[in-house]
Amino acid sequence: MTKTILITGGSGVLGKELIFHLIPDFKIIAIGSNHSHFPETIRHHKHFTFYERDLAKIKTTEDFGISEPIHLVLHLAAVVSGAKVNEETYYQINVNSTKLLVEFAIEKKIPHLGFVSSISVYGSKEMNLTLQSERNGKTIYAKTKSLAEDFVFQANASYSVIRLASIYGKGTKSFISKLKSLLIRGVYPKIPPTRKKSILHIQDATEALVSWTKQCLDGKKPEPLYVFSHPEAVTIQEVIDTFRSLQITKTYQIPIPVSGIWSKILETMFRFLSWVRKKPFHGSPLQPLLESVAIYDQGSWEKIGYFPKSDLRKGLLDYQ
Repeated sequence: MTKTILITGGSGVLGKELIFHLIPDFKIIAIGSNHSHFPETIRHHKHFTFYERDLAKIKTTEDFGISEPIHLVLHLAAVVSGAKVNEETYYQINVNSTKLLVEFAIEKKIPHLGFVSSISVYGSKEMNLTLQSERNGKTIYAKTKSLAEDFVFQANASYSVIRLASIYGKGTKSFISKLKSLLIRGVYPKIPPTRKKSILHIQDATEALVSWTKQCLDGKKPEPLYVFSHPEAVTIQEVIDTFRSLQITKTYQIPIPVSGIWSKILETMFRFLSWVRKKPFHGSPLQPLLESVAIYDQGSWEKIGYFPKSDLRKGLLDYQ
């Protein structure tokens, strides 16, 4: 019998990559707001079923309205960092929908659930982070992810929290993509060179989730927590230098100071612009460049039998 996987956030960049890898061997049920957000190769696949569900409007487990037997849930859907939505939406989608999805999985006796979280829950810290380090994330995104994680930790021993480093590569919207946009405009942020950030290429992130999924469906008991990142954290300057060496961007840009007092000035400016535009403000759009979370857990990779293959130079070739 072909096993069935329920996926939220499947129309995102990572979600689509994941479905491409899983759909030949498993039935996929995706829930989302728009069927057309999936490419035709997925929409018309015999193993694909779509239910139109708005996570912002789901209030009870009955609202999911899915009766088919499900063997595993992969919960990727989230309001991402920097989204121009109010805090209520952050809490409804990132926290409440996760709580309800966990309750749904328990009610339906679904044996495995993987919640895709972020290393941003640790807060801005560059050294001595471990898997079990305290979560000190201060952004609305990090706070809501932490709260959502708690529902997974408390639910079932075979449910996992999977924290991913900043994902970069073709189609992604990571700090690396934002940095490239600035470089193309002829400027770059001047940030202290000691600040390191963990990254993960989208193909390695996909392989990690595929490996975790297949292990669970093959009967191997998963860990409650994983952290997936490349073993080498990077600085903003290293990313800039690599873009230049690959001739993806210009060899010279004007440096713009964005740390220290300048970060306060820029935050005030962006806060004022948000007020003028009547948009919610959750921090400067440069915040992803300023945050520094560096963590690597070799044990997480060992447990799924896969190790990242794309270092920074190889990964940035996607941007050519």
